[in-house]
Amino acid sequence: MKFNKIITALAFSLTLGSCNFLDTVPQDFVAPENFFKNQDEAFMSLTTVYNRLTRQEVYGNVYPLMVVGTDDLGYYDRNTIPVGIYNNNYSTSDPDVLNLWKYLYDGINNANFLLENIDNVPDMNADVKTLYVGEAKFLRAYCYFLLAQCWGDVPYRTASQQSAVDVDLAKTPQKEVLENVVAEMEEAERMVGEIDEVPAGRINKSAVRGILARVYLKLAGWPVNGGKPMYEKAAYWAKEVNKDKKHQLNPDYKQIFINLASDEVDTKYRESIWEAEFKGNRQDAHQGSGRIGNTIGISNGDNSLSSEGYSYGFISCTINLWDMYNDIDGDGMVDEGFSEGSVNEREHPDARRDWNIAPYRFAKKATGEYIKLNWGYKGVKNINVDGEDKGVFTATQYVQRNAGKYRREYEVITPRDKNQTPINYPILRYADVLLMIAEAENEVNQGPTKAAYDAINEVRKRSIEGVKEITNMDYATFKQLVKDERARELCFEGTRKYDLIRWGDDYQHNMRAVAANTNDSRWDNGKKFAASYANNATDRYKWLPIPNRELGLNKLLEQNNAWK
Repeated sequence: MKFNKIITALAFSLTLGSCNFLDTVPQDFVAPENFFKNQDEAFMSLTTVYNRLTRQEVYGNVYPLMVVGTDDLGYYDRNTIPVGIYNNNYSTSDPDVLNLWKYLYDGINNANFLLENIDNVPDMNADVKTLYVGEAKFLRAYCYFLLAQCWGDVPYRTASQQSAVDVDLAKTPQKEVLENVVAEMEEAERMVGEIDEVPAGRINKSAVRGILARVYLKLAGWPVNGGKPMYEKAAYWAKEVNKDKKHQLNPDYKQIFINLASDEVDTKYRESIWEAEFKGNRQDAHQGSGRIGNTIGISNGDNSLSSEGYSYGFISCTINLWDMYNDIDGDGMVDEGFSEGSVNEREHPDARRDWNIAPYRFAKKATGEYIKLNWGYKGVKNINVDGEDKGVFTATQYVQRNAGKYRREYEVITPRDKNQTPINYPILRYADVLLMIAEAENEVNQGPTKAAYDAINEVRKRSIEGVKEITNMDYATFKQLVKDERARELCFEGTRKYDLIRWGDDYQHNMRAVAANTNDSRWDNGKKFAASYANNATDRYKWLPIPNRELGLNKLLEQNNAWK
């Protein structure tokens, strides 16, 4: 059984420390003298740190859907323009912004509480204690990484809140926060177990090393702009992930995500290195479910007990992403044989396209029954759910295809709840690590090395039938290829928005390209929202605003410059 799933119910009911780092009134406080009486209670304390990342306010829904769900690859597919993070149209009082801030700081406070009291546990096994301390340190650092990535300068504290008035703390510059993050993660790397030595779901050395590479890439790019020394560190840690050859790419791309939905731990390939883990569907005692697949999923209006899984289908692909799969050579041009309506458009050699961009939806027949209905392509007959020939599909249906990565039909828990799912969310995969190697090597050497070519070719060969190896590229061409390959491989996994931001002017540039591309004839349905979101993507929205509530509680806290 997975670690998070063993005691999820307990972790949801037990809060150590205050509800929020900057709360005025501690809630459900467990006094140290009444806790940490044995090793089991230390373990319970550790689970509350993990638990804060799997709250629906963090990886359970808000972060994947709202914070990083819309970018140049995916848009919020509705007929009306909403107010919210996903439309770059929100305020300093947005409740989702507040809750994300709140639970990340809650995780930090719980980690601080554990680290301050674990020495008081009598007769605790020294090796187990080292593991717990390493995991808590890493998780605390990871929460700070998310905070610094989303907000920039943030309050930084490594002591738990001790009283209702212990709330005033000024911001620490983003660069200093990130430097503290990598220092603590490097310390934790020496303390946690190898991926094949600890239970699935627990932080392991591979996860720490891979996330270290990610943080160093952030330090290398905008706005810190640490450059070559940070890229060197990123390359080092990314290569460390597989120095003992414990990871491979799963040869079947779609199986990675079927495993996420069906609660399968892949101990053969170990491509999935760290997941936000969810349990059950709240139809029984388990309260650790999320909404992955229900919000980011394939549209299905059937909420009956026999349903394949109700889904709002909030996120659909942009034309930008669709066209990237037609650029197999990586030269930025649509390849020969991939014109609209061609056979190759329907039978694509890149196995990732028709998994990541759903080729079907669930449609309701006149009888009330929902069935799986394949999308068509231009020039292909459109047979509706009742067998009637409706002519050819229209061009607009390119952008009605949902993000297909998280498919509820593979859930093994039945009956399926309308909104709650057990589908795990991938935080770090080995494919991401390989692409980080390719990027960092190219930056350090101002051109691709053998290690860079090997890494990106390994990713491409797994999914693209008959693809030729990439060779003989210059620095700029290879850099663009890495960016596009990250999009094709990692779309809808929460990396794209902050990739664009750390790459500098690419964020606003790429979002403006989405807005411009809505004039393409293939855009119609969804055009209004996609253009709105993309045009709203000004420099201000590279940051989340510090919530008004926190500004009211912490007298030393100032609003981000972008939001003043």
